Amino acid sequence: MSIRTESLVLRKGTQADIAQLVPAIGDRVVAEQLAHVPWPYTEQDAVKFIARMQTGELPRFLVFQQSENGEVLVGGCGASSKDGHVTIGYWVRHSHWGRGIATEAVAALLVQLAGDGHEDVFAEHKPENLGSAKVLAKLGFDEIEPTDKLMKLPEKSEPFLILRHKRLKP
Repeated sequence: MSIRTESLVLRKGTQADIAQLVPAIGDRVVAEQLAHVPWPYTEQDAVKFIARMQTGELPRFLVFQQSENGEVLVGGCGASSKDGHVTIGYWVRHSHWGRGIATEAVAALLVQLAGDGHEDVFAEHKPENLGSAKVLAKLGFDEIEPTDKLMKLPEKSEPFLILRHKRLKP
């Protein structure tokens, strides 16, 4: 399965993508913004990451832009199940920050999740990751407190992370 947006292609990763994946997500500046990526990021980490994309019911993608030399890996996004809740994650190659890639890719992911029947989606980000905070706010995610009594919430991965929520279907 793949998704095409105005300027991106979201598709499952393959072994051929490992050469681009390791330096892209393995960039220390990128890794420092993510809660769940090992650093230093190795080829073995990339092999496991790609393998996880091929399994599971929820979509996980690498994000590419077309260039004159073919597809250029610019990030990744996907969903996972945590405590019975759908949680999304995403990252963008450091050299491509500030270009709207995360917003465009995550918007496409949310359309896919809504089409698959999911009603609520959660996301976490580090407090200092203002870029992620802006992306999630732009896409309609609200910051919520884990003590919110209106719903059973997923446990945060780390106590310092900010939890956000978006309702996909009324």
